[in-house]
Formats: sequence, structure tokens, C-alpha cells
Amino acid sequence: MLVMAVLYFGREVFVPLALAALLSFLLVPASALLERLGIRRAPAALIVVFVSLAAIAALGWVMLGQVYNLAVELPQYQQNITQKIDSLHLHSAGRLSNTLAMLSEESRQLRGGVAPATAPALPDAPRPHIRSRSRAVSDPSKDQLSVQNDQPVTVRVELPEESFINLANRTVTPLIHPLTTTFAVVVFLAFMLVGREDLRDRGIRLAGRGRMHVTTSAIEDAGRRVGRYLRMQLIVNVVFGTVAGLSLWLIGVPNPLLWALLICVLRFIPYIGIFLAAAGPLLLSLAVSPHWNVLLWTAIMFLMLELIAGNIVEPLLYSSSTGLSPIAVLIAAIFWTLLWGLPGLLLSTPLTVCLVVIGRQVPQLQYLDVLFGDETALPPSERFYQRLLSSNTHEARALLQGLLATQPRDQVYDSVVIPALTLIEESRHAEEMTSTRAEEVLQSVEELTEDITSHSSLSEPPTSNTPKLIVCVPARDLADEIACQLAAHILSPASIVRVISADTATSDVLQTLDSLHPDAICVVGVPPQSLRHIRLRCNQVRAHLPQAAIFACLLSEECDLSNIRSRVSTEDAQHVVCSLHLMEEYLSSLLYPATQPDEHAQKSDDVVEDKQNLSEPLFEMQGGNIVDESEEGAFQRLATNLARSYDAPIALVTAAHNERRFWEAKCGLPDDALSFADTMHDPSVLTRLVSTESILVIPDTAEDPRSADEPFFRQFGIRFYAGMPLKSHDGTVIGSLCVLDTRPRQISEKQKEMLVWITEVVTTAIELQKATPSPEPTVETASDSFRQI
Repeated sequence: MLVMAVLYFGREVFVPLALAALLSFLLVPASALLERLGIRRAPAALIVVFVSLAAIAALGWVMLGQVYNLAVELPQYQQNITQKIDSLHLHSAGRLSNTLAMLSEESRQLRGGVAPATAPALPDAPRPHIRSRSRAVSDPSKDQLSVQNDQPVTVRVELPEESFINLANRTVTPLIHPLTTTFAVVVFLAFMLVGREDLRDRGIRLAGRGRMHVTTSAIEDAGRRVGRYLRMQLIVNVVFGTVAGLSLWLIGVPNPLLWALLICVLRFIPYIGIFLAAAGPLLLSLAVSPHWNVLLWTAIMFLMLELIAGNIVEPLLYSSSTGLSPIAVLIAAIFWTLLWGLPGLLLSTPLTVCLVVIGRQVPQLQYLDVLFGDETALPPSERFYQRLLSSNTHEARALLQGLLATQPRDQVYDSVVIPALTLIEESRHAEEMTSTRAEEVLQSVEELTEDITSHSSLSEPPTSNTPKLIVCVPARDLADEIACQLAAHILSPASIVRVISADTATSDVLQTLDSLHPDAICVVGVPPQSLRHIRLRCNQVRAHLPQAAIFACLLSEECDLSNIRSRVSTEDAQHVVCSLHLMEEYLSSLLYPATQPDEHAQKSDDVVEDKQNLSEPLFEMQGGNIVDESEEGAFQRLATNLARSYDAPIALVTAAHNERRFWEAKCGLPDDALSFADTMHDPSVLTRLVSTESILVIPDTAEDPRSADEPFFRQFGIRFYAGMPLKSHDGTVIGSLCVLDTRPRQISEKQKEMLVWITEVVTTAIELQKATPSPEPTVETASDSFRQI
């Protein structure tokens, strides 16, 4: 309330300041262009302001001329207006009003107990003309006086002559406030253009040096969004006004240039601007023709243009740039209009954009982004979960069907249904939901997915000539069984899938597996407490079926293959997956290698995550010795992010130091991998593979002669290898970066480029550390080199 009071009572200052800031977003690119041409900042800003004022003055002069011409031509349209009024038969409306008044009077008298007069109204009878005997002789003087009294008397009112002071007070006083506001806007605008860098630095200093990154991001984001919004709106308004002006000229409405300019200006005002702009042409079209066709065509023209602009052009050009929801724009318009009047309505959208940007950058003000931002308040998974909790299966089904219409089934299951199952399990384990209620919600999920699948075209017989048999075994409970059913929906078009019930005893599960002889066994579980059950179930199956192909499937929205691989040994499960999409890829590449498309080579650039995921650990490595214990955390995060970027379960960083070679960091391998490597007398087998090439990719290590006999690959079930050597400037191999997988696969050219880039950064850090003994210069030099790369 205090902030609102300050904004309201200080509006005489805040309104010009906000208008100047709004115009500065629009004019900063022009000022910056002049500065790049060699003009200093202050003259460039003044030139931009002067040119803008001159353009506004020229437009005002043109509009005044058009208004004068219109005022001169208006009297000739009086006859058309009179004919239209007569054609409306307004006298009928007068008779109707008299009838309504009579009925109202009758009703009032009846309620008051007074009976209305029932005698019919008779015409007045003629009265006899009786002349008085005493007045038989008329007086001529009196007759003349009577005639004079019947004539109208002319009355002239003479006002006193108005003084110059009163005239000035009546004409100049109303202009003082708009002129002072305009002058303040121009002054503020000039100072903002000249000192924009200083204002930005002061804002950063006010927010605190510790929040410099957040403040800088907020300022840049707000400037980019507001500037683009204003530029796009200016373009749309100019095009709208031009088309409207040409259309009015073709229709025959006078002064189309005047209306085109007014439309360009007034459409900047949200909601009411178009009505103000259309009012003049509509009223004028009513007068220019005795017929109604001109008015009809003018109304149709405005309606069609506004529908096209408001529903197609504007959403396409700048709706996403503002980042505001439609209801937020409406609320902002009402709020700022009540606070500052018409200027507040004009400024409502840019001001709210700034508030939303601040809410996105400042955690304490995140509620602003939630309330006014265009992003959905809840992600689809949480919306689906909430609909299930409220027993609103109709909306839950509509949500899934809407997503399935635009996205692949495995993606919808991985991003919506599996997270919902996880939320149900978390609530049950946290005792926020009873077991009975959790079972009811899980049954709703099962029924929904089964119903949608039964009506889907994907529910069809296997497409392969020799379909493989896949058995899905739930790790423990009903949620894991539903996850198995989801996997069956994904795998069933190409394979025969059998799902074992979660209530089946372990002995019966093993007996069923022994009798079916499946080609693959998928042990499926849902977080948060299913990993140990998956590991136990895989161990039981492995003990009973030593030669079976077992997949440990921990389905989670936060897919971390390396974490699962490090906690589930290769002896228990040859492969680990963390999503239904990866499960399908793994099974297809292993069970149907001849028909498996080269998906990874065909993926677009967006398959690789942003380089920022790998930049932080790379930056930290540049500050210290490449083999120091203090840098192990950075190397470990590098290996983890490397595995995630390539959807691989294993990533390694090997290093050589003083004739000693070892694992600098590993991701996805158990701790005994180091002891196994020590027994090989040459633990740098991965380094030897890339010692003679820049980058080496082996799609299937079991088929390639260079790796088919490697004990390390056979021990840990490695079927795919991609590596890049760490070479010094003289060509010496000092280590390697390796990405490993337990299935045959390919990687795209973009992924290869990413691996080369990472290797160059790590090599640069090592070389700078060796060349610079002092730690402080090394950090700065390495940082500069890192930024250049």
C-alpha cells in the first residue's frame, strides 16, 4: 500500500520519467548507431531527440491541416445526416415513449387506489359568440395597442468586453500541464540517452555488487523485451494505419491520411485505442453518403483488420517477447490506468514486462513471474498429478490426449506420466498419502493409459518379421508395475512384451522367466526408493539365469545413467536406462541391429546440451595443477556432465603425469574398476586407442578388431567407444576424454565437435599450468584463453 501511495501521489514525476524510459528503449538503437559512426554520445543523443521532435511536429502539422480541411467540408454533409435521421423514423420512438408514459401513470394510479377517469374524451363544443352590448363599440386606441403587444420584442444582451488576462487564463491554463509534462519527458529522455551507462551502473550498485550478474541479466532482458515489443508494435501500427488509410480512400471516406495517422498513434493505447481510432471514420462515413453502404464497409474493414492483427500478426511477432499472459496484460492495464490515468494505460505493458523480468531474476520476487508470466504455473506432470488427486479424470485424459497429439508417446510418458508416478510414490513414502489413496490414484493412471492406448493406432501387432520376446519385471509395487505397462505400450509395436504382476512371488517370477526364455529382461522401477529393489531383483534373476540379457530400468525425469551404472554392477545387469525412450533405443540396437536406423547421426544440433553445463568444471580446472587433489571435483563434474550430454552411462578422463597413467575421473564405473585397471599393467588402454588419431569413434567394440580383444571392454560390457586424446603442443599424448556405452550406437557430427571443443579447453588448461609456475597469473591467463575458445 505504501508503494501504491508513493506512485499515486508522485505521479507528476513518475509519469514523465516512465514515458522517457519507454521512449529511450525505442531510441537507444538509433543513438548507438550514430555513436558507431563516430559521433560522440551527447551530440548523438541530442540529434536523436531533435529529429524525433521534428518528426512529431511534422506529423502534428499534417494532422492539423487535415483537421482544418475536414472542418471546412463538414457543412456540406448536413443533408445526408438529415436524411439518415428521417429514415430511422424517430417519431415512432416518440409515440412509443408517450404510450409507455401513459401506462406508467395508469399503473401508479391503480397502486395508489385512485380510479382513473373513465369518461371518454369528447371534442370541445363550439361556444356561442356573445357580444356585450356595452362593448359593441370598440376603442381604436386599445385595438392598436393590442396589435403592438402581439409583435415579438427584440432583446439584445451585451456582455462586457473580456480582458486580456481572462482570455489568457481561459486558453493558456489548460495547456500548462501537458506542456510541462512534455518538457519533462524530453529532458528526462535526453539525460537517459546521454547517461544510460551511468544509470545502469548505478542500478547495479544499488542492487549490490554480489548480485551483479543477476542485475545485469535483468537489465539486459528487460531492455531487450521492451525494445523489441515497442519496435514490433510500431511496425504493426504503421502497417495497420497504411492499410486502413488506403481502404478508407477506396471506400470514399474523406481525409484518409488523417485517419491513418490517428490509427498509428492511437493503437499504442491498449484495448481502447482501436475504438478511439475507428470512431472518427465511422462517424464520417455516416455523413458522406445518403446510403448506409459506406458505413457498413468501413465497419467491416476495421473489424477484419483488427481480427487479423490481434489474432495472427501480433501474437506471431511479439507476444512471446513480452513474456506476459493475456490475463496479466488486462490486470496491468486496469491497475496502471486507475493509478496514473491514460498515461498509465499506455505504460501498462512495458512496466509489467519489467516487473516480470525482475521476478525471473530475483528469487524473492518470483511470485511476480508466477502471477504475470506467460509460462504455465504448473508443468504438465504436476498438472496431471493434480487432476488425479482431485479425481478429475476427464481433464487428466484431455491433457494426455492433447500432448499425444503433438509429441511422441515415449516423450509424453517420460515427461508427464512417469514424474506423476514418482510424485505419488514420494507422497506415499512421506506419509502424506495413505496407501489406500495411493493405490486408488495409481489405478486411475493405469485405467487412463490403458484406455488411451486401446484407442490409439499404436496398439497394433508386432511389425518385425521375427519379433523378440521382452519380459518386464516390476521392482516391487504397483507403481513399478504401471511403469512396466507403459514400457509395454512403447515396445509392443516391434516386440512381444510380457508384464509380470507386482504381486507375483519371487519364485514364481523366476519360474516364469525360465519357462518363457525371453530375449531381454527389463527390471523396471520408479523413484524414490526403487533402486535397491532393482538391484536386488537383477541379482536374483542373474543368479537364476546367468546368460540372460538384463536391463536395469530406473525411470526418472532426472535421467542420470552414470549414477545408475555406478550402483548397479555389470554382473547383475549388462545395461542401465533411465527413460522409456532410452529403453526403446537400447533394446532396438541390441535386438534388431540390422533394422536400427542411425538415429544419433541424424539428430539435429539440439541433441547436445548447452556448453554451459561443461563450462564451469572446465573453468575451475584452469586454476590449479591438472593432477592436484583439489581439482578432482572439477574433473568429476566434467565426466558427469560429459556422460549426460551424450546420453551415455560411462565417461572417463585419463591423465599421464611423470610416466604414470591413471584415471583422473570416472563416471558410471564401480570403484573396483581401478583395481581391475591396475592388474592390466597398462591402465591407459583408452589413451592408446586414440594416440594416433584426432578423434576415434567405434560404434561396436565387439566387431572392431582394435577393441574386440580388450579385457577392459569385455569386463564391463562396453560396446561403444568415442574418445579424443589430450595432446600437448609437441604432439605428446597426456591423457584422453572417453565416452562409453553398453550398446552399439553412433553420435552426430555436432557431438563430435563438442568433444573436440572440450578436449581443446582441457589441453589449454594443462599447458598454461605447466608454463606458469605462479598460481595467480595462471588463473587469469587460463580464464582469458578459455573465454577465447
